Amino acid sequence: MNQSEDLITSRQTKILAAIVKENCENGQPVASKDLVDKYNFNVSSPTIRNEMQVLEKNGFIKQPYTSAGRVPTDKGFRYFVNQLMDRVKLSLKEQDHLKTELMKLQMANAEISRRLAKLLSDHSQQASFALFPEEVSTIGLSNLLANPSMPQQDAKEIAEFFDHIDEHAEEMIKDYAGHGPEAKIGKEITLSKNSDYSMIVSGLQLPSGKKGVIGLVGPKSMKYEKNMSLMEYIAKLLGGGAGVVLLILMLK
Repeated sequence: MNQSEDLITSRQTKILAAIVKENCENGQPVASKDLVDKYNFNVSSPTIRNEMQVLEKNGFIKQPYTSAGRVPTDKGFRYFVNQLMDRVKLSLKEQDHLKTELMKLQMANAEISRRLAKLLSDHSQQASFALFPEEVSTIGLSNLLANPSMPQQDAKEIAEFFDHIDEHAEEMIKDYAGHGPEAKIGKEITLSKNSDYSMIVSGLQLPSGKKGVIGLVGPKSMKYEKNMSLMEYIAKLLGGGAGVVLLILMLK
């Protein structure tokens, strides 16, 4: 943690969290008035603006253009994910739907890969991928093209990344297969040349013992709490005791 992060105050962390959440909700720059109207900070709009100026000076937020509100920087998103984010618990309805869909998976490997990618994309409204040895599936670019907060250049970069993802599959399985969900923000995605988007990636293990990787790709304003919980839940269902039960159900 660098010096600017050491100096961030409790009020500034709350303001930063609010800015990230608002930006992830609507994809637009956030103004001090938006925070005063919606969040109970018990301070005036000028005070909020002053705190936002400090956050901007320390690199957590930026002003995309004159007279606009602020948006989180990569550093701001990273601080939110590492320090401020609370995992969102999936609703019982969502959990039941995920269980039902996973139980429908066929034992054919390619079918599992494709359906896992589609399940992720449908529930997150992002682009997604599923990687297993010799099996690669990607889906959901149309979700990004329909998202007004997703710059077309970034969507193009993601499309190019998907075009070549099979070249990175072995490396990604080696790096992530044994780990839970983690977020890669902006330039942290080293597999893509000019990445200015985010990727959430998680390892998983099928009941057969085969290891793989699932991932979501989308704008930096994606809903990290919900998406990381989604991937964590799917990996949990497919692994351990739940995976054995799932295998028995699929073989019936």
